[in-house]
Amino acid sequence: MTSSTGQQRGPWNDVWLVYQREISARMAKKGYLVGLLVMVLAIFGLVVGIFHVNAPKTYSIAVCGAPQAAFGAAPEGIDVRTCQSTKSAREQTDSRNIDAAVTVAGGKATVLVRPDTDQKTHDAAMGLGRQWATTAAYQEQHVDTTRLLQSIGQAGPQLETVGEGGRDGKQLGAAISLVMILFMQIIGQGSLVAQGVVEEKSTRIVEVLLATLTPGRLMIGKVAGIGTTAIGQILALVGALVAARYAADIEDGMLPGVPALITSVVWFLLSFALFASLFAAAGSLVSRPDELQSVLMPVMVLAMAPIGVAVAAAGSLSSSWVGVVQYIPPFSGLLMPLQASVGGVSLAQQLAAAGGMLLATAGCMWLAARVYRNSILKLGASVSWRQALTA
Repeated sequence: MTSSTGQQRGPWNDVWLVYQREISARMAKKGYLVGLLVMVLAIFGLVVGIFHVNAPKTYSIAVCGAPQAAFGAAPEGIDVRTCQSTKSAREQTDSRNIDAAVTVAGGKATVLVRPDTDQKTHDAAMGLGRQWATTAAYQEQHVDTTRLLQSIGQAGPQLETVGEGGRDGKQLGAAISLVMILFMQIIGQGSLVAQGVVEEKSTRIVEVLLATLTPGRLMIGKVAGIGTTAIGQILALVGALVAARYAADIEDGMLPGVPALITSVVWFLLSFALFASLFAAAGSLVSRPDELQSVLMPVMVLAMAPIGVAVAAAGSLSSSWVGVVQYIPPFSGLLMPLQASVGGVSLAQQLAAAGGMLLATAGCMWLAARVYRNSILKLGASVSWRQALTA
């Protein structure tokens, strides 16, 4: 046996050679590195920009003529500060150094606003003025305000939550956005797998490769190589999200936490392994790139199905049908990271779902290898899925 036949190499050595070839061919391109850098900068800038645009604004209200405590507690998002006099408050409001003011003179409170003062600030300033007026009226009537507040605190409403708690909307929304992006990466990178297969077939490079490799080893090496480049992009995306979170000091829930990011990446790998082999098999059915779209349609529909199920399940992750579907591949690839992001599943449940996904991946790879082996060397007319499976 000679080394040129590849018979002295083990199967994993053959896969490793194809894997290295794919990595070198894709990562060596300037377009890959430039695209990766652009994606990281775009995600970082987009997240930070959106956060600053939508961040809650703090409005300032000045109070003078009475102790600040007499105006009561300020509503959330309102910064109360003291001013020296009514004249100073009027000048600061007019010059936009403050958003509104409440002044007390001659036993009366006056609220100073501008025509364009925000309604929230307007209402908050009026509330502060009414609170001072109420306190002043109690004092005029010789009411023990300290004792009154204690009585109100004792008899006042107590908050009691009943029933099952709902999901954190912001946290769930952030998780949905992340897993959707990851699943779109699966479709995009899977299409690259199919394109690479059909390009090698149309240029007949595959005939040279198959002189020393088996079709199954060639397919596995190609899928693993392109998958690794996809992982590089995903890790860069996750890094950009983490950097944006800490750079902008984004509060918890507005972006997925680090555990949710790790969980999503793991499920991305499992889902990619399932679909990538099917994309490779689809690419082997045709001989020209312009014919690829027709054979990719069944795989695209299968890949889009989990997205539709996840959208339907997002509002009721605790429902009984979701509890069943979340274990069924490929739907588990989206539902499990969503459940994990809101604490809806345990590690044992995720491991059980991952076991099912691995079994489904093995079945898909066996199916794809059969299609790939029976159609990769057939040039000319496209081969149907049925023909490739029954050949």
